[in-house]
Amino acid sequence: MSLIAGNLGVVQRTLDAYHLAWAVCAGAAAHLYGNRRPIQDIDILIEPGKLSEVVRLLDQQQKVVQFDGQRILWRGIKIFDDLTIRRGRDVYPFVLDADMRSRVRRLPLLGSLVPVLSPEDVLVHKALLARGPEEGKHDIADATAIARRQMLDLDYIQRRLALMRVNGAATNMLARVGVDLSTRG
Repeated sequence: MSLIAGNLGVVQRTLDAYHLAWAVCAGAAAHLYGNRRPIQDIDILIEPGKLSEVVRLLDQQQKVVQFDGQRILWRGIKIFDDLTIRRGRDVYPFVLDADMRSRVRRLPLLGSLVPVLSPEDVLVHKALLARGPEEGKHDIADATAIARRQMLDLDYIQRRLALMRVNGAATNMLARVGVDLSTRG
């Protein structure tokens, strides 16, 4: 774990020094908001179009990263600028937009004070992915734990679902993990 902690510190100092918008997301964020399973890696969402700049900044520090044009991989850290969910012809955009950025909070994680997506954003993303143990993932368990342990802004969840152009299937999945939006307008 100390290797990931040190690497997170390097990334945090780099992204903050260059005033890039970013936030921890996925499993590490779910760990902070409810599901305390061990952290295996750190997923980071940055503002769209900035991956090449982050590669350049890490290269300047002699950090050898893997970059395939869609994500950066570096010693337990994964950096994305787009976590859009695609299911058949359905596309649910999930990028670090102004609404998300306004709700990011700084929390301690592995010795660094890092920006973290709001519990609502993490919950919606996890609930839409809806992967479980059969896929080797923890999305449903993470979403359930967040719904149980956090006071959620249901109006914001509805706004996020609308921004992602999500249909009623998300409402069913959210209800399954304990978030009932059926009484909301």
